[in-house]
Amino acid sequence: MADSRDMIGAHDMFRAQFGALPALILQVAPGETARAGIVGAHVDLLVKLLHGHHGAEDVHVWPKLHERCSDKVQGLVATMETQHSQIDLMLQNLTSQARAWSSTGSAGDRDALAAAAERLVPALKEHLALEESEALALIDEFLTDEEWRASVASSAGKLTPEQGPLAIGMMLHEADEQMEALIRGGAPEHFWNEVRPVAVSAYAEYATRVYGSPALP
Repeated sequence: MADSRDMIGAHDMFRAQFGALPALILQVAPGETARAGIVGAHVDLLVKLLHGHHGAEDVHVWPKLHERCSDKVQGLVATMETQHSQIDLMLQNLTSQARAWSSTGSAGDRDALAAAAERLVPALKEHLALEESEALALIDEFLTDEEWRASVASSAGKLTPEQGPLAIGMMLHEADEQMEALIRGGAPEHFWNEVRPVAVSAYAEYATRVYGSPALP
């Protein structure tokens, strides 16, 4: 059966990266359009990563749980879907605000984007916490390992060749030894040996451009 503990690694990455957004945005001075473009592109990437993550669950996870779970947990699965829809609307707003700010660099557009990020963070954290405390156990009970891997592959398949290693690097940056072992267990040994150093280097370079250092501040 499935072992969905590796999802917590993705969740830790989302909590850290989205949690850092409001302060990161507000650090950009009005008129710094080049810097606004860099941070705006970072927002776009995070939105794409989260949208792909949730989209894979919408297709590969929640329908199977609806089919296989008892009536007493159908409400939980429906709540997961509802939260995804609510977060998706917030992500759409975040994207539009980021693109407006990237083109103007104005204080007003910056502050609107920071406010949109502030509104998203608690809703996202609430969803991730509920998924970890309730839904992962259902995934492990009712989905096979093959079905779970198909969900993970679906999410990864939406990324470009450059974004894939970067996303892994983001996850590894937040991962402890136990979580890294779980992430590693989902990949062939030769693939892991090739991709891990590329992923770590890709994120260090990316974080330096976005945050000014190879790590989150």
